[in-house]
Amino acid sequence: MPTSEFDSRSYWDKRLKRNWTLHGVGMLRLAHNYNIWLYHVRNRVFRRTVRAARIDVPRADVLDIGPGTGFYVERWRSLGARSVSGVDIADSAVAQLREKFPDVTFERADISDGTPFADGTFGAVSAFDVLFHIVDDDRYEAALAEVARVLAPDGRFVFSENFAPKRREGRKHYVSRSREEIEELLHSAGLEIVRRKPMFVLMSPPVASNSKILWTLWSKVVAPQAQRELRGKWVGAAQYPFEVVLTKILRKSPVMEILVCRKRADA
Repeated sequence: MPTSEFDSRSYWDKRLKRNWTLHGVGMLRLAHNYNIWLYHVRNRVFRRTVRAARIDVPRADVLDIGPGTGFYVERWRSLGARSVSGVDIADSAVAQLREKFPDVTFERADISDGTPFADGTFGAVSAFDVLFHIVDDDRYEAALAEVARVLAPDGRFVFSENFAPKRREGRKHYVSRSREEIEELLHSAGLEIVRRKPMFVLMSPPVASNSKILWTLWSKVVAPQAQRELRGKWVGAAQYPFEVVLTKILRKSPVMEILVCRKRADA
């Protein structure tokens, strides 16, 4: 498997030190206002997915991997999680998260190198818009193994991934892997997929599709507007209700999916 020399810790520390906002943890090439609408969609899809997966949140200790600004920490807490902890690769993010959430435990750690938590500590683990930023394949595999290690028996792993039709090398800080590759690695880690739905359909680049029509629509129509603050605000607002409906009724996404995995008994 290839090895990358990309220094992810330094990259994310500098990026979040400059811009500790939903824009900073989101899609930098798109406007801040458009990113806000993307997170409105994430909120709706996350809540819907957790409910449908029948996760007993009030009895669950939760670990959020790569919390960034704490968006999903807030979501888990609002759903009544018994406790929430977080691990982030960026020192600057951890410092600000500890100040923002003084009653939450945050550790500075790279999930690929392991975490300070004991085996089977958490009833649920989440990782949103995180895994495709692990550009080294061996470290990606190690991250999934660590998720499985800290999950309790029959625990749930809730995460988002791109599931490209074939491997797509993005910029230096992300890689979109194929559906087959990711599913094989999940199985090897002892994680069984129990639910999958679109996270987005229209509002992000169609990295999980080879359709020239979808790519042209994104690059020529949506992206130029989404990159401008004022237009991005109104384009995001116009797309939002359609995105909420489409992510509910469609089974697969040309963009990104949200998955729930169960830790197998034999893991």
